[in-house]
Amino acid sequence: MIFTETRDGRRFVGEVPPGLPLMATLKQLTESYRIDSGWLEGCGAVRDAVLVGLTAEGHPAPPRLLAGYSQLVSCKVAVSMRGGERDLEARVLLYTADGETAAGLLQEAVSGSIELVAWTFDDITLRRHEDYTTGQWRWMDVAINVVAAEAGPSRSGRLAMEAMPSRLLEPEEMPNLKVGDALEHPALGFCVVTQVFDQDRVSIQMESGKVAQLHLGVLTLQKAPSKQGRSVYAVQVRRRSS
Repeated sequence: MIFTETRDGRRFVGEVPPGLPLMATLKQLTESYRIDSGWLEGCGAVRDAVLVGLTAEGHPAPPRLLAGYSQLVSCKVAVSMRGGERDLEARVLLYTADGETAAGLLQEAVSGSIELVAWTFDDITLRRHEDYTTGQWRWMDVAINVVAAEAGPSRSGRLAMEAMPSRLLEPEEMPNLKVGDALEHPALGFCVVTQVFDQDRVSIQMESGKVAQLHLGVLTLQKAPSKQGRSVYAVQVRRRSS
């Protein structure tokens, strides 16, 4: 059984405009905002929805196309990891133009305008594995955010949340860090960049020798005087409003 407490996350609100593929767009959003675990809800209208229901034995039924427009009465999307990649399970309730009610897992649909809210669980990562008894892909283990684990018990998951991105930075807002650069972090102290994964995430080594990962999305970096022959950046954490 998975039933775990999560305290740190972000909230989003927005719209998937008409004409876009709904599931592909949601997948792109989770990748852009680095959402590994979260929950999305939405409603509106869709066109040409492809649903997967259940058989009487509880196994997935063949996909079914609902041609034309339907009201999306409810859409609940669980975001987690499956096989090392982000996985979106969208359970929907639709009301068709013919007066039919249909429910199931949404494979894809064309948006007719979907209004969304989303919550992320940034201090944990839920992972799906196949349950060989039922054939379903279930949440069967949970991982703790790497940065929270390295931060120590006194800071709990708070440091991890401060380091998670709340929005995408424009390229000119963030310097291109290189291996060997140093950061003066208000909580971690003097840290050396040991690996650069992308523009959003780096690995650092603290003076204590501990290694952690920093997500740069809510950090402001300002050039500071060089130290020990390294380029140094002063770190300021832009905290979320309460």
